[in-house]
Amino acid sequence: QALPYRLEEGRAWLELGMLRARRDDPARGRADLLRARRVFAKAEAKPWLARTQAELQRLDRDGPVRRTSGDDALGVLSDVERRVAVLVAEGATNREIAARLFLSTKTVEAALTRTFRKLGVRSRVDVARLAVSGR
Repeated sequence: QALPYRLEEGRAWLELGMLRARRDDPARGRADLLRARRVFAKAEAKPWLARTQAELQRLDRDGPVRRTSGDDALGVLSDVERRVAVLVAEGATNREIAARLFLSTKTVEAALTRTFRKLGVRSRVDVARLAVSGR
């Protein structure tokens, strides 16, 4: 199997594992994350392996992420948008967010644009306020 396809397979297992872990199916999510870890280890894809390991550790530490309804201001956001919003609230720059989430800065910018639209805000300060109040 060619390396690019192996990396895509690993990324698919990683995303599926993260999704399942967040949708109250942590056992299947863990299994998917472990499969992603095996694929990345075999491909020697160290950044992806580190990201997968971090997700496994987060799952062990925090359990599944459960979205609350009602006053959770960030409930309308996708997982990536929510993560970006939380890091904005922590004061991270787009470049820092991109590095921490293993994304490009353009992807972070696009996520912020969608976040602004979905939350009806116009600035990072407004996103940060909602992220802090939604925790």
